[in-house]
Amino acid sequence: MRVLLVEDDPELGRRLSERLQSAGIAVDCAHNAEEARLWPDIESMTAIILDLGLPDGDGLDLLRHWRAGEASLPILILT
Repeated sequence: MRVLLVEDDPELGRRLSERLQSAGIAVDCAHNAEEARLWPDIESMTAIILDLGLPDGDGLDLLRHWRAGEASLPILILT
């Protein structure tokens, strides 16, 4: 299982990544909306954990972008 964690807070991102990895989940991290929007292989992810309050955009806009592109993977909103 591989997830994309979209979180701008470095400490929170680190702690979440560590906990997910200790449960056997591979974690890739994007630190802002632009980085997440341009993620090259989004469909290869099992799921996305998405922070709504990103410094360069609204997480809901990012969610709409992925859904408009027909990304069907589960997206867990973290705020």
